[in-house]
Amino acid sequence: MTSVVRLNRWAQVDPAAHPYDPAAAVDVIRRLARPVPPAAPAFPSLRPGDPVAWDAYRRACQQSLEWNTAMADALVREYGPWAFGWGMAPHVTWDRWAPVVTSPEETLVLVAQELTRWRRWLEGTADRFGRLLPSLRAAAGPGDTVAAWEAAITELLTATVAWVEDDDGWQGWCDRVLTWLLTAAGLPEERSATLVDRALGARFYGWVRLSAADVADIAEHLARDVVGPRDGAFAGPGQGGDDWPDTWPEGWPSWRATNRARPHS
Repeated sequence: MTSVVRLNRWAQVDPAAHPYDPAAAVDVIRRLARPVPPAAPAFPSLRPGDPVAWDAYRRACQQSLEWNTAMADALVREYGPWAFGWGMAPHVTWDRWAPVVTSPEETLVLVAQELTRWRRWLEGTADRFGRLLPSLRAAAGPGDTVAAWEAAITELLTATVAWVEDDDGWQGWCDRVLTWLLTAAGLPEERSATLVDRALGARFYGWVRLSAADVADIAEHLARDVVGPRDGAFAGPGQGGDDWPDTWPEGWPSWRATNRARPHS
């Protein structure tokens, strides 16, 4: 069984770094796939008092999980780490945890469709990054830099929440896309994850979608944490994004400053 590929860095999923031909996907998957498990009985048809049917259904679920895991392994070897996310795209119709419910050929076609759906979503994200990242690099001065980051984060959060149909699924997608943005801009992976987790805070565990006020609050705090106390320099560990030195721009740190950076709790 494969180890989970944690897609925390944009470089892992950036379409520009990983070629993919959707027209050839079905043929590639036919070549890579193990024999598809037999279709399981539909879940609603199972009777509570029929232990034989339930045992068969559980076995089908386990066989499907093992097959999906092997399929993910093969796709990662063939296409790169981004392919581990097949079946993960917003509006996905494939459930890795559910048993196979159709014929082997239809199953392989569905896998190709989900892989391509995931790829198209990544390409759309890449297009958005391609527009946002230059504006972040072009910003001049601390105020403009923070404003540019706030605008980028606000756009990403708003778009991500709109993409995800399931009210209990937005948290992971907001976390993932924001972390990708930070790593694409040059922040280290661990630092990016820490800043995003702190910005989302308790909202990450809620079941209610982000409001416009939530989005604005997250964007403001994350932007200041990302930019840090010096224009053009990302905040490091122990630096709060709102700790702008009152000696700006003569130098930082400085013994003349009265508002030294404070560690985060």
